[in-house]
Amino acid sequence: MSKEKQNEINILDVLVTIAKHKFFIFKMVFSITLVALIISLIWPHSYKSSGTFIPATQQRTLPGGIGGLLGSTMQLPMDFPQVNSEVMITILRGRELREDVISRFNFQEIYNTDIMEHLLLKLNESIDIAENREGGFGFNPIHSIELSFTSNDPELSYEVTRYILDQLDMKVRDINMDNSLEQLNIIEERFNRNIEELKTAEDTLLAFQEKYGIIQVRDQAAEIISQLASLKAASIETEMKIAVLSHSVGPDNSELRNLQRAKAEYDRQFETMMQKSDAQTLPVTGFYPLLDLPELGIIYFRLYRDVEIQAKIMEAIYPQYESQKMVVEANRRGIQIIDQPVIPTYKDGPKRAFIVLGGMFFSIFLAFSIIFFREMIEKGRREGTENYRKIQELREQMRFRSSNKGASPSES
Repeated sequence: MSKEKQNEINILDVLVTIAKHKFFIFKMVFSITLVALIISLIWPHSYKSSGTFIPATQQRTLPGGIGGLLGSTMQLPMDFPQVNSEVMITILRGRELREDVISRFNFQEIYNTDIMEHLLLKLNESIDIAENREGGFGFNPIHSIELSFTSNDPELSYEVTRYILDQLDMKVRDINMDNSLEQLNIIEERFNRNIEELKTAEDTLLAFQEKYGIIQVRDQAAEIISQLASLKAASIETEMKIAVLSHSVGPDNSELRNLQRAKAEYDRQFETMMQKSDAQTLPVTGFYPLLDLPELGIIYFRLYRDVEIQAKIMEAIYPQYESQKMVVEANRRGIQIIDQPVIPTYKDGPKRAFIVLGGMFFSIFLAFSIIFFREMIEKGRREGTENYRKIQELREQMRFRSSNKGASPSES
């Protein structure tokens, strides 16, 4: 018999078998589909409330006006650690926040258990966190996060979603505020010290001028003082960056080590120029007796140099100090909600159509499996096939029966 003929016979056998058991198939499909329909109707409704948010816009780097003040000196940005989207998701999935939600809404009564691990599992099933990432290939940053909570009570869904967002906003705000205040304290401490040092230098120079009169230093000396001031300002700025970065990284961090090397180089160049300037006797012009001018000139040069250096440091620190105060003010908001949660008015589940269709397809599969298995057994019984014998043997072995001594097992 050809292969085409065999396939034709097999297809006809299938159709004959289906036609033979059509009433059984119909009853099976109808019964299970009806049960699925009833289940979908009595299944409790669930309601989902959602809210979408992004991190509040914040300035992470101090303004770069310091570059113009320092001329050709190295510009090293000072970044402030802020809570980003990845950290927010970690907070949302954290145990502390979820235990707070369980306690706040008394989920012990809702889920009828006091076992915290069981309550956390139930809560995890109800909370959904969706990460909305930018398009493209590879790992892309998160541009927004959607938080949703599902329960049988629409008001509870809204209240829980609202509470979680409020708690997240508070935690993010507190973390950002602590970080920015820490940076502000570092800058403010150095700023206040600079004010005192500048005041001391100015008072000393004023006292000298009141005693000896005003002495002018030539342009070459003024240029040296300007370079010294720039180097000192760069050193102080780098020192603040080192203090900030050391709070968040280890001593072996490459960026921290680069900053330390940069500060050491600034200090070395500053000391070298200081030694050269101290060794010079600069000609001056003024109104003091001519014989005393060289000695008075170098004293005045040093006092004037100290004032210029402290003034240059002030120019470098003050913009950062003001900028950081604005960062502290900006950190009063943790997240920015772009889609507020609302009380849901339409059920999220159950999906009745999917339940009914799933029941129908399952009943068809089950009905076909049963009728074809029956046909295989019947055919094997008529023809006495090896498969039929094995099925009978398997059925016999699966029976639970008492073994009577001396009695032989029954055979089919």
